[in-house]
Amino acid sequence: MKTDLQAIVQQVMQHQQAPCASLYLTTHRTQPERRDDPTHYRNLVREIRDSLSSAYSPAMVAELIAPFEHLERNEEFWNARTEGIVVFRSPDMFLRFHVDRPVGDLAIVAETFHVKPLLKLLQTSDRYHVLTLTRDSAHLHVGDRDGIEEVDLGPDAPMTLERALGHTITERHFTRSNSGGTERHVGHTTTSDEIELDTEKFFRVVDRTVLERVSRAEGLPLILCGVTELVGEFRRITRNQKILADAIVTHPHALDRREMTKRAWSIIEPLATKRSLNLIDLYRSAATRWNGLDDIVQVAHAAVEGRIDTLLVEDQREVPGKIHPVTGDITFDDLSQPDIDDVLDDLAVMVMSMKGTVHVLPAQAMPTATGVAAILRY
Repeated sequence: MKTDLQAIVQQVMQHQQAPCASLYLTTHRTQPERRDDPTHYRNLVREIRDSLSSAYSPAMVAELIAPFEHLERNEEFWNARTEGIVVFRSPDMFLRFHVDRPVGDLAIVAETFHVKPLLKLLQTSDRYHVLTLTRDSAHLHVGDRDGIEEVDLGPDAPMTLERALGHTITERHFTRSNSGGTERHVGHTTTSDEIELDTEKFFRVVDRTVLERVSRAEGLPLILCGVTELVGEFRRITRNQKILADAIVTHPHALDRREMTKRAWSIIEPLATKRSLNLIDLYRSAATRWNGLDDIVQVAHAAVEGRIDTLLVEDQREVPGKIHPVTGDITFDDLSQPDIDDVLDDLAVMVMSMKGTVHVLPAQAMPTATGVAAILRY
């Protein structure tokens, strides 16, 4: 099961007990690089220990570091590695999980957890749903650029023809006719008519189930997958506005998960690129109206006042410092200090906590040279 990064970000953003140690490590699936991953991990743990030792007692440092050391000896965890691992540790929390994208190597101790790499993963993964359709079953999947898996809608989900229509599958369908004032039922003349009516009724049930149980709550784009006839039929009856214009037009049984991911991402990637370009245009337009900021001190003041609607931050840049939670003043310092984080990371958390949106962009895509760009609400 893939890690729910959105839930983890929400969990660690709400966490309050310092010190908070964040460790990010890019890992490898193949040798010889794979062999060196534990060594890089130990080096990052050493950085965390050194930072903690400058402010906390040896006993507390040992207690905080112990789970890191136990994890190093956890062969099952290391054997399951993909492209990266993330570890969060505080006095009352220890989270460790794998991610499917490289995250860089980073070790930071601060008063809050460092989440910018996770925010980047969330937005660049661009999650989506795929609904596969045949005449007798439908399956909902959730995916990103790295993979896809089926969504468990629960044991009662009517995602098969039999479960959706029950005993009526085997009954002939009739149309009503009125002749001489007497209503009578006239059977359809072909098996094909029976099949078409069953398919329509089944698809209406599937559409309602996906809309009510998933799409309304999560709002992800939905890609249909099926032969041309069935994709067209579903489009005709659907009420789900998250369905994209492009579809994967093939029989679902012809695709394994790797190929389905490839086909789905070819539909999603242009949309993701367009969103990034739109964000840049929005900032430039706001800046011409004096409603955009790129000075990090001014951005911090606006953030604590809740005036930022959209924040763009540079992914590989770090600005060591600490933001005063009331005034927004920044004290610039050294990341090795156990109460200092990346100001860009703190700004991201602050804006998100005040219902703003945050996007992490590569340096070449940033519309400013300062590592930050903010679009103000007012």
